[in-house]
Amino acid sequence: MKEFWSLNRNLQLRIVIVFLAAFSYGTVFSSMTIYYNQHVGATITGAFLALSALATFVAGLLAGYWSDKHGRKPVMTSGTFIQAAGALVALFSNLPHHVNPWTTFIGFLLISFGFNLDVTSGSAMIIDDSTAENRKVVFMLNYWAQNLSVIIGAALGAWLFKPAFLALLGILLTTIIVMLVIIIFMITETFTPVKDKKPENIFKSYRSVVTDKTYMIFMLANILTTMIIMQFDNFLPVHLSNSFQTLSVFGFQIYGQRMLTIYLILACVMVVVLMTTLNKWTHAWSHRKGFIFGSIFMTLGMIVAFMTTTFTPIFISGIIYTFGEIIYTPSAQSLGADLMAPEKIGAYNGVGAIRQPLASIIAAGLVSISPIIKAFGVSLVLVVTEILAITLCMLAVARHQQRKEGEK
Repeated sequence: MKEFWSLNRNLQLRIVIVFLAAFSYGTVFSSMTIYYNQHVGATITGAFLALSALATFVAGLLAGYWSDKHGRKPVMTSGTFIQAAGALVALFSNLPHHVNPWTTFIGFLLISFGFNLDVTSGSAMIIDDSTAENRKVVFMLNYWAQNLSVIIGAALGAWLFKPAFLALLGILLTTIIVMLVIIIFMITETFTPVKDKKPENIFKSYRSVVTDKTYMIFMLANILTTMIIMQFDNFLPVHLSNSFQTLSVFGFQIYGQRMLTIYLILACVMVVVLMTTLNKWTHAWSHRKGFIFGSIFMTLGMIVAFMTTTFTPIFISGIIYTFGEIIYTPSAQSLGADLMAPEKIGAYNGVGAIRQPLASIIAAGLVSISPIIKAFGVSLVLVVTEILAITLCMLAVARHQQRKEGEK
């Protein structure tokens, strides 16, 4: 924790917000695919996930533009207000004997939209307040805090999701309100926009980012690897819900939803325990090497999980996947930050924010067609995706190095 206390107050508070968000989301979000699948079926579940991804796609673009135009803090505040409204809708949509999955989806759609407003502007704030020397440490601590809190949230979610879903929604709402208080009263602004006589519209703001071929090549590679990560919330829950062979351990039943929670807790515990050690081992690695080897392990872990239906091989697949994610995450985030033009951090983060929703759309599409192509077909798609991602990452890094040499 020495690294945490060496950071400035804004960065510390941002990591606290990430901790709170991951805790509250960990209680419900990892199981919402199962919730929708049980209430409306796999096909409509895929459509729900795609619509949610589209909403967050729009939120990311708006947040990047607005955070450059109005500052980081106003966008973070607005996003958290929207999350609170969504949590209220979801709460009232699941009162006893009045459960409505459709309005529940609307509530979670608002939460996802608001969350992406906050995350995009918050990421810009992190880059504002960090330096090239400590940025990877900040990303590592952010990721570590997120996984530590998910352990607690997922533990609550696993045992309360079925009998006390309404209580979980209450925890979600309360935590979002705490986050809102921190943002309004404790966070300070890190960016003062220049007041131009002719304000740049959103299309001009993003034109320079979209025409940066090197960054966009990396973005495509990052979208593809993120799609593999998104299987955690998309096909993996469906696969475990439909195909996992329930077993009993000392009278305690482990069924699909609980196996998903075990997988999630395993991943989070490994991140909390091994993050610092693995980062020391791979400290001398280039960001490109971390991206490539990390994503290979993630892909292999997911494929092993998809091709099996029993506890032990799925547990082992979780270990393989998590080793990859620990290596991949700080490397991919640091590489992305290196490729951003300093004067357009908000816009670059806005474009970067579309990574997750676009990846979610692809992942949701796999959920919708999974009854046709089965687990083997989904696994084959992941193999092709990983090969393309590695190729694009290598191309982006090569272009970046050529550009740096040309500027000398």
